[in-house]
Amino acid sequence: MRLHAWNSRPAFFPFSFPNTGADMNQMTRQEILDAILPLDEPGNAPRRLQWLINLGYQMTISARGGYPTVENKIEHLVAFNELQHRLYNQMLHCQTNNEWYKVEELLENLRKYAVAAGVAGDFGWAVQASIRSLIRQ
Repeated sequence: MRLHAWNSRPAFFPFSFPNTGADMNQMTRQEILDAILPLDEPGNAPRRLQWLINLGYQMTISARGGYPTVENKIEHLVAFNELQHRLYNQMLHCQTNNEWYKVEELLENLRKYAVAAGVAGDFGWAVQASIRSLIRQ
């Protein structure tokens, strides 16, 4: 996992990404679930959408790791484009009250894609930044 000068990026689920070198500021899987599970409750739809928007924003920051000036890794940008496509598709369905996934299912699906695409560490940073924002609300 790369560490950028402007930001160190921790792993998403520490047990899933051993030896990443990202030991600082890690959240456990349970801490993440504790923060997002209440978002599935019907009365939390506005808060859920706000968190999804924040996650998307944090993902745009993580995607910068693929800029040509960094390492010329177009695959990194392609992976984040796909992650964001899936995230925004979920948000579109939030607006119609016809959501595809509960937040924990969505997050797990995004995590699996990030692992397969080789961007798990940077995606994990985005997730943890969005969770910290959610906890502060």
